[in-house]
Amino acid sequence: MISLFAMPCVMVNMGGEMMYVLHQRLNAQKIPPHKAVRVMQDLVKMLLGPSLMDEMAKPQQLSSLQSVRKVFDRIAHSSIMKLSESSMDKLYDLMVMGLKHQILSCRQPRELLAVIINHITTLKSMVKDSEAETTLSDACRLVWFVLVVKCNILCA
Repeated sequence: MISLFAMPCVMVNMGGEMMYVLHQRLNAQKIPPHKAVRVMQDLVKMLLGPSLMDEMAKPQQLSSLQSVRKVFDRIAHSSIMKLSESSMDKLYDLMVMGLKHQILSCRQPRELLAVIINHITTLKSMVKDSEAETTLSDACRLVWFVLVVKCNILCA
């Protein structure tokens, strides 16, 4: 049963990794703060927006790595920032490594929920926009509902 609801976990965890890396790169490249904030807000709205999260919350088998990659390609290019194919390849590799590390570090299913909540909380601190913060809060509620109510992860 839990495996049918794994996509929100994959999307939020990989998306969190993507946001951390891009936030660091925007700072390292000294992108003007107003542009960096706009990029982060645009990415959060695409990554955790209702249309994508509602689709991810439906019971389904895990998508292939290629399918997930296509989704993240669209998300990464939804803002004013553009990535070369090489940069996107490196970013995606880092995202996959981060996801693997997080999953392997969790000894119990409830620890994965804590990781997801941590990602969302950290993203809230990165974006100072009421619409993006609402998107993050809605995503947090959706993930909580899927994992706690539908999968009963806290009792696992």
